[in-house]
Amino acid sequence: MSKESPSSPVTLEGVIDRFSFRNPDSGWAVLKLIEATSGRVVTAVGPMAGLKEGQRLRVTGEEDSHPKFGPQLKVDTFEAIAPSSAAGIEAYLASGLVKGIGPATAEKIVNEFGEDTLRIIEHEPDKLKTLRGLGEKKIAELSEAVKAQKDLQNVLVFLRSHGLGAGLAARITKRYGANASAMVEANPYRLADDVIGVGFRIADRLAGQIGIDPSAPERFDAALEFVLGQAAREGHCYLPEAALLRRTSELLSCDEAALRVRLPELATAGRIARQLPPGPVLLHDDPQPVIYPAALAEAEDGVSRAINKLILGKHEKLPVQAESAVKWFTQVSGMELAESQSAAIVRALSEPVSIITGGPGVGKTTIVRALVQILEQKELTLVLAAPTGRAAKRLEESTGLAASTLHRLLEFTPGANRFARDEKNPLEGDMLVVDEASMLDVQLAYALLLAVPPTMKLVLVGDQNQLPSVGPGNVLADILASGRVAASALTRIFRQQKDSDIVRVAHGMLKGEIPTSGGENGDFFFVEANDSRQARALLREMVGSRIPRKFGFDPMRDIQVLCPMYRGEVGADALNRDLQDLLNPGQIEVERNGKRYRVGDKVMQIRNDYDREVWNGDVGQLTHIDKQAAKVYLRFPEREHQYGFEELGDLLPAYAISVHRSQGSEYTAVVIPITTDHFLMLRRSLVYTAVTRGKKLVVLVGSRKALEMAVKNNDDGKRWSGLCERLRDLKREDGVHPRLRAEEFDAPQ
Repeated sequence: MSKESPSSPVTLEGVIDRFSFRNPDSGWAVLKLIEATSGRVVTAVGPMAGLKEGQRLRVTGEEDSHPKFGPQLKVDTFEAIAPSSAAGIEAYLASGLVKGIGPATAEKIVNEFGEDTLRIIEHEPDKLKTLRGLGEKKIAELSEAVKAQKDLQNVLVFLRSHGLGAGLAARITKRYGANASAMVEANPYRLADDVIGVGFRIADRLAGQIGIDPSAPERFDAALEFVLGQAAREGHCYLPEAALLRRTSELLSCDEAALRVRLPELATAGRIARQLPPGPVLLHDDPQPVIYPAALAEAEDGVSRAINKLILGKHEKLPVQAESAVKWFTQVSGMELAESQSAAIVRALSEPVSIITGGPGVGKTTIVRALVQILEQKELTLVLAAPTGRAAKRLEESTGLAASTLHRLLEFTPGANRFARDEKNPLEGDMLVVDEASMLDVQLAYALLLAVPPTMKLVLVGDQNQLPSVGPGNVLADILASGRVAASALTRIFRQQKDSDIVRVAHGMLKGEIPTSGGENGDFFFVEANDSRQARALLREMVGSRIPRKFGFDPMRDIQVLCPMYRGEVGADALNRDLQDLLNPGQIEVERNGKRYRVGDKVMQIRNDYDREVWNGDVGQLTHIDKQAAKVYLRFPEREHQYGFEELGDLLPAYAISVHRSQGSEYTAVVIPITTDHFLMLRRSLVYTAVTRGKKLVVLVGSRKALEMAVKNNDDGKRWSGLCERLRDLKREDGVHPRLRAEEFDAPQ
């Protein structure tokens, strides 16, 4: 069957009769347009910001037919035309342009001035004073509103003329208002900082169209900050100056010397921090400066000083005899604790800051449960938190005590982009336990530590062998490596976990052992495939039939595919399409950004949404699509929400997700493709993290060669982070003996 050729664009002109739906944030709208030539009513759907009922409108788009709502025009471009007829002007003024100007007042104004009404309102508003019921304030408001509408339309036309999509143009207009054109022309690079969806490359293209000199200082500054931002997204807190200059010169195809002269200016303006590399410097060394984004320099230094302050500060001891409390817990629980577990509990009760780290099956959860019971028995307050909603829910389920996300605990305010809890408004309680601490990036860690008072003990729980945080820094590993904080490293696998192949495989990988399948009734399997195409077919079979038939797991609810990357034959994108067609075929769907969304789909939120209280990594089900209103409806575990079509970029199909997005989660069954296609991502920490996400079943599908490559590769790549050295520097400064990592470790079983 030949592919249908796209239909030719259609241009219509008419008057807006009414809006069926509109989103003021994105400009997305569904409206009824009365066509000027025929009088027929056309449904227009798409990004159309800043419009009012009664306005004359020219739209261009593609004709489509909705199965429920019939013919509609999917708008690509639009242009507002000032209404010229008396009836059009009257409808325009009566549409809610100004509060207090309704149909009656609009009719009165138009009866007086006719088709000249808009010109009079804009340029000769004093003439309106002759009308009874219109005071000076209302006249001024009306005049300003008409001018603002005209200005906004001019802004949209300006931005669209420079190749920006309607949705992006609408966001820029909303951010800057009627001054958008002037602000963009003065410095288009500010868009990269101020408007979501505008990166350096879009801003740079716009700058070229406007005529900004390629050697303009603002271009060099924006490029340097863009490269630092890219590095931060790769996990780096800073870049060596030489690396920053090299990357930026390659981006701009310019000489490094022209960029180097901009660094002092950026530093003086407080946009970057130019420092000597953290750590000791010998006299014969010639240290090269390092460059931080200003916010990351502040965060990294703040974390080190906050930890130092907590350790050295005058902190109150808990009214608990730690050793006696451990004995009490073993008696009331009937549990026998390992020596390392007992030592970890004592350390948590005694030290101002402590760390508990270890892999699966070593009893970290038991320690947290013990702390919960001990503090409850002493009528002390224990606060539980984790970086993500999924991790917080797991913590709550395992302890029986309420747990929250760190953002909720610290009372994050999205509009102000700040936490209400800080050193002036600290947290309350006797102890704070933060689970999945490997997920802490340096900025979130800084916000957390600022809010921890000296009267509150802090316990970080995590697995240092997991993938590091998605955000910049390597906080848990750096703190451990510094030797500054008392730490308990748990290695003993407990009796109830020894029969788990998942636990066996995970701990074996840390020692460089290649995983092997367990027995017929085991919980870990490696299914070999000759190539990526076969691996893809096997994976579909595993999820669709073999695992559900053998283990009784529901493929939608219980099975999660975890991929090293999104692209490729067995990347998450391709597998999502496969599994969507396999598990959820033939449903009502909408397509955005190359992704298909269907009723019944499993979807994942990929950005924190503080208004909805839906967090990055939360998984829900798409329950309804309303194409007429341009909305989808989703059910999450705790609540239901609706999203506009323009917000679908915040959601990804979640039949298959990246290993990185699985951090902090556990799934009943996990299926992991691993092939040499993924060679750039094949590292021990990645496969280890994926394997440890499975509770009852883990299946690896792919190449033994790829698996061996991953397990043998224990080099996760250096993250440029100075936290470890900063902590060591403070140790040298304060003259206090370092807190050594505890040596009471159990031998691996």
